[in-house]
Amino acid sequence: MILSVLRFCIMLLITGFIFTIPIKGTMADNYHPGYPAIYEVILEKETSNGVVVTEKRYETVWAVEDFWNKYKNWELIDQHEDQIILKKPYEKH
Repeated sequence: MILSVLRFCIMLLITGFIFTIPIKGTMADNYHPGYPAIYEVILEKETSNGVVVTEKRYETVWAVEDFWNKYKNWELIDQHEDQIILKKPYEKH
């Protein structure tokens, strides 16, 4: 009888320990393998007269390398969890 109670208590401790271990990929985790990330991209482009024109767009990113290759001529100003701000200075041709 005492052995059965002891086994039960040990089982409860082990089960409780297993449920307290953080699991990768929980709902609190925003990274979902196989799904694209969606970023709000704010583009600030300087014109010849010094005026900065701002454009906002949403980019679906499947691969980070592709995103940065697309904007390789832009300067990173700020980056948050779901927003990236890029700036491109005026270039004389």
